Amino acid sequence: MIMHKPKKKGYYSLELEDCINSKLERFKESINSNNILITEWPVSDRDPLSNLKQDEKIEHPPDENLFLPYVGNGYIGLSLISKEGIFAFNQKSTTFPLLYNPLANIYSDTMTKKEITYVDILSGLVGKIQCYQENKNCIEVSSSVYAHRIRPSIIVQEITLNNPTKQSVTFDIIQIFSKNWNLSTVKDDNFNNMEFTVSKGIIDVIIDGKPKHLCLSIGSTKLPNSIRLNEHEFNSKHYAISVIKYSVTLLSGKLENLEPIINNLENQVIEELKIATKIGFKKLAKEHMDAWNNIWKSGFGLSRSLADGALNGDRINASLYYIASSHRAPLIELDKPVLNQSGVDNNHVYHIERCYEGFSTLSAVKLWKLPLNEKEVSNLNYLWTLTLQKHGCKGLIDLGVEGIIQAVLLSLGGLKFTHHHLETNLNPRQLHRDYFFRKINYANLSLISIEVIVGYDNHAKLYVSLDEYIKSNEEFYACDAGCIDPPVTLEK
Repeated sequence: MIMHKPKKKGYYSLELEDCINSKLERFKESINSNNILITEWPVSDRDPLSNLKQDEKIEHPPDENLFLPYVGNGYIGLSLISKEGIFAFNQKSTTFPLLYNPLANIYSDTMTKKEITYVDILSGLVGKIQCYQENKNCIEVSSSVYAHRIRPSIIVQEITLNNPTKQSVTFDIIQIFSKNWNLSTVKDDNFNNMEFTVSKGIIDVIIDGKPKHLCLSIGSTKLPNSIRLNEHEFNSKHYAISVIKYSVTLLSGKLENLEPIINNLENQVIEELKIATKIGFKKLAKEHMDAWNNIWKSGFGLSRSLADGALNGDRINASLYYIASSHRAPLIELDKPVLNQSGVDNNHVYHIERCYEGFSTLSAVKLWKLPLNEKEVSNLNYLWTLTLQKHGCKGLIDLGVEGIIQAVLLSLGGLKFTHHHLETNLNPRQLHRDYFFRKINYANLSLISIEVIVGYDNHAKLYVSLDEYIKSNEEFYACDAGCIDPPVTLEK
């Protein structure tokens, strides 16, 4: 496949262009279906630590979508291109930095490079592909990162290097870890034949204008300072894992009095590192991707529009992903939270009544602005959460990521539940494109799908199908607006 040429200044050799395009070939089908989103960012070739700061503005053409390579699970969040490091979530859908970057930066200052990032929406991970030019050949350095979906304290980075050249090469590795913590202590340890650095301490945060203390401990794989690749060495893999634990509530008082808390967090980190390394990286990845596939069992699609500024599948998929990455998954996490943010016990009952009371969110421009840093991801999630809460969807939001995905889908179609009755509030003037709603939870009784198909005469037709029974002894019916005609029985 051919990657779109970047609309910014810069020069890359034909070999580097070909190298990147060849590496993207394996993603071709997913890229075409907007399930993997590719971006070339204006990063420095010289300094791997000159990545974008949180408030730094990125200049790009208005018609070019940039997709932030961000991972999260509602407990922690992280951007692949930011040097801000890990962000923690508090109970008001906002985030704050933990002043810790667990990612290993692989680089060489002796070769020219070209790089792209990608967001793998279905798998819930992000990655970076770098191609370094050595004479007429290119050396590949790829890195993928995910925040584990059902083990929310864990971040995993997988690094893969391929050297097709006839000579060996060396890449430097930089790991920053913690900075500016109070009462900070760092120690090295070894679990299951892996070296780790375990840090603990306290950071100061400002919440609602008041200073608070956050106790935390983080353990991360300690990689060597460099990696040497032999000639014709392929698929050289290196793994780094981090476990992040922080105090659930923000504290105040003397720092010295908080030492028992950070000691306990350190013990939790060490114990989870031992468990995770014993499980193995292959199983950890499968757990994570299976969980994301379960989250995406419900979804939305629409036909592509060529109109200027039109909302299309790439932006919708990205927005859904950023929202999902900002919420916990209490229904599937291994150590299930006893209470959610509202103090309501989590269970599999979808509280759908009166959701969604309003017009379709497809026309709400502010809800579809792509975030360019961690703060904008937090702002996007807050705006969506507030919108859904105001329109009757608080019960779904309380369920975590599965519930908020259902709420967003209902809002896209202006769909509302009332006493086991589902109706759409889409304006006929909006029905100029094909829409597809997949597996909407119908009052905990079944999963249904809805299609809006626009014919050659520009008239839209609505199709409803029954995908899956939750309670098989129920019957379901559909009718047109006002039910002027007799209702039709839905069958699986």
